[in-house]
Amino acid sequence: MKKPEQDSNFFVIEGVLTELHVSPGKENLLEKIDKHYQSKSVITGLGTAVGELYGQVAASAAVAMYEGEFTENFVCLIDNQAVCGTFGGASKLPVGKKVKAIVSKKGNVLVAEGILSDSEGLVWIAHAWGFKAEQLANYKIATGCFLFQLIATFLACLLSGEFGTSFFWFMLKLSVLGGGALCFGVAAWVSTTMNTLADPATAIFRLLGFANPEKINLNSYQYGIIHIEDLVHSNETRANYGNVHCYKKAIADGKIQMISG
Repeated sequence: MKKPEQDSNFFVIEGVLTELHVSPGKENLLEKIDKHYQSKSVITGLGTAVGELYGQVAASAAVAMYEGEFTENFVCLIDNQAVCGTFGGASKLPVGKKVKAIVSKKGNVLVAEGILSDSEGLVWIAHAWGFKAEQLANYKIATGCFLFQLIATFLACLLSGEFGTSFFWFMLKLSVLGGGALCFGVAAWVSTTMNTLADPATAIFRLLGFANPEKINLNSYQYGIIHIEDLVHSNETRANYGNVHCYKKAIADGKIQMISG
């Protein structure tokens, strides 16, 4: 077994993904797993890891999985280690194929924070932005809001006949200074609070092997966007693909890179 790499509380494990069980609700999932293994009088093939899968997960999964409208809870084996977690699109995890998973340990189980499938060109991650990409997106929104209110102020004074008057210059100064402070101040505050999501995402991207992980932004490469034509003709919902991202498509488009070697 490959020695795990560590970044903060995250570890890397690699291996073939097997014994995948998926459900939109943790109670139904655990019950389904229990019935599945109880129905097998003799467990063969994968040995002790499979036989203890339900017992391990049942003891600790309550803190690792949650019920959500747009998510799927799952339990599986990766390199014969029990792994559980929550992703929108967990049902698309590639059974029987090698994956690279970033996990944290809670109780007696490993919790998946990110999973990459080289064969499928997909990555499962809840927050698909590094911290610099998050900041850039927030400041782009702030710039748009600032320009909107500045133009609105200009047009309001123009249409009211106040253009060029002392009132116009007062409002323009208020718009530039006050509006700028408000828009960019909110962007700075939001960036700080969003780091609780973006910082772990950056660490996950780094361990998965992405170059410049802090700048990664896979928002435009969500599975639901790339495969929109197929999805509109299916009965799948966001719960079936929401956290799946087509990272190899982003590489092909020159948007991101993996660390060579």
